[in-house]
Amino acid sequence: MVTQTITVPIPAPFDFDQCHFFLDRGYDECLYQLDEQKVHRAIAYEDVLLPFSVMYNNNQLIIETPKTLNEEQLEFIKEYVEDWFDLKRDIQPFYDLLGSKPKLKSLVGKYHGLRLIGIPDLFEAMCWSVIGQQINLTFAFKLKRTLVELYGKSIEWNGHKLFHFPNPEALVDLDEETLRANQFSRGKIQYLKNVALAFTQNGLSKKSISDIPDFESRQNRLTEIKGIGIWSANYALMKTLHQPEAIPFGDTGLTQSLFNHQIISDRKDEVAIRKFFKTVKTWEAYTVFYLWRSLAG
Repeated sequence: MVTQTITVPIPAPFDFDQCHFFLDRGYDECLYQLDEQKVHRAIAYEDVLLPFSVMYNNNQLIIETPKTLNEEQLEFIKEYVEDWFDLKRDIQPFYDLLGSKPKLKSLVGKYHGLRLIGIPDLFEAMCWSVIGQQINLTFAFKLKRTLVELYGKSIEWNGHKLFHFPNPEALVDLDEETLRANQFSRGKIQYLKNVALAFTQNGLSKKSISDIPDFESRQNRLTEIKGIGIWSANYALMKTLHQPEAIPFGDTGLTQSLFNHQIISDRKDEVAIRKFFKTVKTWEAYTVFYLWRSLAG
């Protein structure tokens, strides 16, 4: 296939290896694939799947796409990658803040250049938060793969079969019998339908949430959906809009990491957790992300 490339300048500090390591979930992840120092993915643009590969070279990201893509499609991919890797943010102030905290300053050196890898598609982020509720991560990835392969579209690119997360229309009428046979609980199936209906019938979209001026109102808009609690709403706002205040309180990985770093002495001490996050104002989401990253060593 004839290809073309576009370049994306990246701000310092940025480390593609750190981002690549975070993305590497092995077989678990079904929405992109890695090989060597490339990431392969497909995203939807007006119901057309656009495949691309991202690599790093000479202080910029190189995006390889089919030659057939037009300028609007190329710009859409470029903006998606910038959003995915959070490339428009100066994170040096975050490092200055973290460096001032004796118990956390080691994270700056260990993960220097790691960006908050997002989920630019709000629908995908919300569904993923539903799938992951009250189960371990490995099982959650298994359920996501099942859902994606049953209801998502795919395209061949660079020797890979790339899936795209199902759109809301595809999940409105989920087949409960099929999903129950694949270990989905009735609750998760209904909650996924509720999220899909919010997008297809009630006007929910990334833009509609972005247009809401304050965090609490954005959070309330999402928690109006049955099955979306504070944890799910905050997770989606953190991963899709990079909302600084969106702390997924109650997350077991987060509380474990805070305990590991001796920020709290009791994993159930919500007062101490909230007190800590008041000390990292405007960088709460990045702090959560780095604490999660520290769980993998």
